[in-house]
Amino acid sequence: MIFKLFKKEKVEVEDYEELDLSEYEAEITDEGVTYIKVAEVTGINEIPEIRRQVYNGNIVIAEITYIKHDNWVYDRVIKELKQLAQDVKGDIVGLGEDYIIVTPTGIKVDRVKIRGSKSFESQ
Repeated sequence: MIFKLFKKEKVEVEDYEELDLSEYEAEITDEGVTYIKVAEVTGINEIPEIRRQVYNGNIVIAEITYIKHDNWVYDRVIKELKQLAQDVKGDIVGLGEDYIIVTPTGIKVDRVKIRGSKSFESQ
């Protein structure tokens, strides 16, 4: 019985069919491209578009200058962006006081600043 499992059967060339992949190649030309998008956040209305961009694999730099004065909106936006980064297993980091970077899956932000040759020695 065990010998039947390892028995090789001869397959004729006529049993295979040639596939034309050219129609599928045209569809994947933009796949793998990551864009850096800039969003001007004036309220929570921009969150769905930011979410869509990050889910599509793009990096979003969100300017939060306009919402810093409204604590409720600011806290809500930050909470939503943190949850987004967690959902996609991406990253989120503040850039100064006015910008937040949200990255998609597989892209992390290194928090070590590049200063001369010292920052490259640790890698």
